Amino acid sequence: MRLPPGDWWQGDAAQAVLAALDGQARFVGGAVRDALQGLPVRDVDLATPLLPETVIARAQAAGLKAIPTGIDHGTITLVSAGRPFEVTTLRRDVATDGRHATVAFTDQWHEDAARRDFTFNALYADADGQVSDPVGGLPDLAAGRLRFIGNARLRIEEDYLRLLRYFRFFARYARLPPNAALLAVLAETAPGLDRLSPERVWSELKRLLAGPTPIDSLRLMYQVGILPRLLPARPDGPAIFGELPDGADWAARLLALLPVGADLPGLATRLRWSTAELEFISVCQRIAEDNLETPYSIARRFGVDPIFCGLTVRRARGQEDREVWRGWLAAPLPPFPLGGADVQTLGVAPGPAMGRLLRAAEAWWDAGHCRANRAETLAYLKSLLPAP
Repeated sequence: MRLPPGDWWQGDAAQAVLAALDGQARFVGGAVRDALQGLPVRDVDLATPLLPETVIARAQAAGLKAIPTGIDHGTITLVSAGRPFEVTTLRRDVATDGRHATVAFTDQWHEDAARRDFTFNALYADADGQVSDPVGGLPDLAAGRLRFIGNARLRIEEDYLRLLRYFRFFARYARLPPNAALLAVLAETAPGLDRLSPERVWSELKRLLAGPTPIDSLRLMYQVGILPRLLPARPDGPAIFGELPDGADWAARLLALLPVGADLPGLATRLRWSTAELEFISVCQRIAEDNLETPYSIARRFGVDPIFCGLTVRRARGQEDREVWRGWLAAPLPPFPLGGADVQTLGVAPGPAMGRLLRAAEAWWDAGHCRANRAETLAYLKSLLPAP
C-alpha cells in the first residue's frame, strides 16, 4: 500500500528532512494512520536507525535547524521551511514501571514497532510513500478494529496511560466493539490509573471529551469502572451525554456526566485543571443550574460560549431555558460605561478604594440588566462616596 498524495510527506519541507537523513528515516504513527483514513495530518513524526547525534549533525550540515526536544529518549525536532518534524531513533524497551520506560536504541524496525501501543500506530512509510506494516495494523485500520500490539495486559502494565488512550482511539477509529476478554483486561488494570499524574489523566480525558464522537467510549468506560474512578460520574451520565447535540464542547460533555452541584473546585484540584478551565466550566455549571448572582458581568467577561454550554446541558437534562438567557444570545451586551478616570475625577486616588467603588457600581449596573447609561451610573457612583 502507498500513501495518498499529500504535501505533508511529498512537499519540499518533508523531502528535505528525508534527504538530510540520507533516506534512513520513515514516517510513522499518526501521520501515516490518518493519511490512510483520509483524515487531516497534523503532527509529522519520523523514525530512524540513526543515533540522535548523527541526526543533529546531518540536519545541520543540510542547513536545517535541530532542536534536542527529547534527546534522552532519542527525539530531535528538525525544522524545515518553518515546519517541525519530530525524528526519533528506533528504540526498544529495557524496563517499564507503568509510567515511564527505560529505552535502548536499536537499528531493528521490528523492535521499534513491538514497543508501540496499537497495531495501526506502528505503520511506517518511506520517502516514496510505500507503507510497511510489521504488526498487522493495515487490516485492523480497514476493519475499524482497535488492537493492542501483542498481549494487551502487558502493553497496559508497561504504561497505564494506554488505558485512556485506548478509549480515545476507540472513539475516533473503532467500528468493532472490544471482545469480552479485552473488556475484562481493561477493568482489571483500571487501578493502575492511580499511578499516573493527574495532568496526564486530565490531558487524555479532555482530549476524549473534545473529540468528534466519544459517547460509545464513555459508555464503555462506565461499563468497566474507569469513568467513576476518574470522575464523580452519575449513573445516567452517559445517557444524558447522549442527549447533547453533535459538536457540544468539552465542558458541556463533562457537565453532562457529573451530578448536579458537583464540586468543581475539588475536581479541579484532583485533576490539576488550569485556572481558566475551572473559571469557564464553573460559569457553565452556574448557567446550567440556574445559580447566577451577576449574570450580565459573566456574559460580558466570557461571551456567549458558556451560555451555549450551560443551556445545552439544561436541555440535555430536560430543563427549560430562562428567557433572559435567550436575550443574551440575541444581542451583545454593552460595556460597563465607567472606568478608573471617572472615579479619580471624584477625588478618589488609584488604589484599593477605587477598585471597590468600581466593583460596587458595576454590580449595581449588572443588577439593572446593563440598562443604565453613563450619566445614571456615574450618579450612582457618586452616591457611594461619603458625604463631604
